[in-house]
Amino acid sequence: MRKMAIAIICLSTVGVLSLPRPTLCVTMSIVTVTAYHHCPGSRGITASGKRVKTGIIAVSRDLERNLNLDFGSRVLLHGMGVFEVQDRMAPRWQKKVDIYMDTQQKARRFGLRRYVVLVKLA
Repeated sequence: MRKMAIAIICLSTVGVLSLPRPTLCVTMSIVTVTAYHHCPGSRGITASGKRVKTGIIAVSRDLERNLNLDFGSRVLLHGMGVFEVQDRMAPRWQKKVDIYMDTQQKARRFGLRRYVVLVKLA
C-alpha cells in the first residue's frame, strides 16, 4: 500500500512537471503609419481627454476593434518603438496609425510608411 502511494505521488509529480507551459499571445497587424501635429489654435486634446504628447498614437477604429485596443494600451511599432494609444481616428480610415510629433516639420518629414507591424503588448 505504501509503495503504491509513493508511486502515485511520483507519477503525479512527473505529470505536473511535464505539462506544457503557457505561451504568450501576440496580436499583430500590418498597418500604414503617418504622423500628426495639432494645429495652432487647437487645444491638443485626444479622444481619451488627455493632452497630446510624444509617445501617443491614434489608431483607426478597425484596429481598435480587431486588436482589442483601449485607451492606455501599449503597442510596439516594429522599428519605431513603443507607443500608448490615447487617440482615435475618423471612421473612414482602415489599418492606419497616426504618431504624434512635437513639431509640424517633424510630422511632415516623417511622411507615410507602409507595412509596419503593430503588436499589442500585454
